Amino acid sequence: MIRVILISYVRPYPDIAGQVVLYRHLVNEPEIDLQVLETEPTRLGFNKLARWILGRLGRTWCRRFVRDVLSVWLGRWIDAELPEPEDTDMPTVVMTVAQEDACYAAMRYAQSHDLPLVTFFHDWSPDAVDVHLPFRGRVEETFRSLYQASALALCVSPGMRERLGEHRNAMVLWPIPASANSVEDSKVDTNDTSFRILYAGSLGYYGKMLGDAMEVLKDHPDIRLEVRGRKPPWSQSFEKEMTDRGLLLPYASRDEFETWLQSADAFLIPQSFDENQRGLMQTNFPSKLPEVSQLGKPLILWGPSDASGPRWASETGQGLVVDDQNPEGLVHRLEQLGSDKDEQKRLADAAKAAAAGDFNPQHIQEDFIMWLRKIAV
Repeated sequence: MIRVILISYVRPYPDIAGQVVLYRHLVNEPEIDLQVLETEPTRLGFNKLARWILGRLGRTWCRRFVRDVLSVWLGRWIDAELPEPEDTDMPTVVMTVAQEDACYAAMRYAQSHDLPLVTFFHDWSPDAVDVHLPFRGRVEETFRSLYQASALALCVSPGMRERLGEHRNAMVLWPIPASANSVEDSKVDTNDTSFRILYAGSLGYYGKMLGDAMEVLKDHPDIRLEVRGRKPPWSQSFEKEMTDRGLLLPYASRDEFETWLQSADAFLIPQSFDENQRGLMQTNFPSKLPEVSQLGKPLILWGPSDASGPRWASETGQGLVVDDQNPEGLVHRLEQLGSDKDEQKRLADAAKAAAAGDFNPQHIQEDFIMWLRKIAV
């Protein structure tokens, strides 16, 4: 058994993106004894009051000034709340996710108790922190100091590891999908002869791309693009039109959602062409890619060639890369694929190979446990 002391704003939870990765690694794992510590002050005093005041100010025009203060305070209000590690002969690690302020409390906790720190690097957080210019360098510097302080750095992609730089023990750990499903070669019968492309996930980063593609494809006789996601950044009239056409679909129960996924002819995995998002796209990794690869359908990576998903597909040959921001370019490639049964079969087999290889959840978990064993004390 390995005791994992988790100090993180990202908590293990089965149904929320980001948190589900921790859930799959840590919960119901027989080799892990999990202890989740609180990360908000509960004792009356200065820390609780200051945290409350900053939280309120963070919802006003003072937001950026609050972020400036937090970039210096680095979650120190958490430190006094954390209990001493329990005495145990069990090998122990401190674990966190490189996001928000709790990760720095985890770093200090590990250092003060002479325990190894394990950090998940899933997003390039400095790009998302809204601080004033004099504080931006500090934000990235502290983020990199967390990387160097980690006894084990778990990077979500090769691009993340490359951008973070040299490290004595940095590993690429792909987002772990749900347990592999049995993949059937036959398509679920939907009484629909269209070549059906499905997307499920965030409509924040990718809403405009997907909306443009849906507009171009909405009357296409042979190709149908269906999307599931919340709060698309579209006009009410366009959202209503896509909903009425059955192209924008609402929340579904787990059984209904899985049946819908099984009905796909292929899956679309977009990444943004926005130059301001370039660093993020190169370092993070679309968690839907390992997830849908388990279904053994062609994987279509729509994004710049240096983004993490298209880069993986180009290097492995296990997905179709569309490096063209223009939705007409995407439509052209979909038309080619829709009329080429041999290429569909090749890409479906490639997705199955990815599910059995890079994205095999059992292998990912075995690597995770193996790396923990090596550094736990």
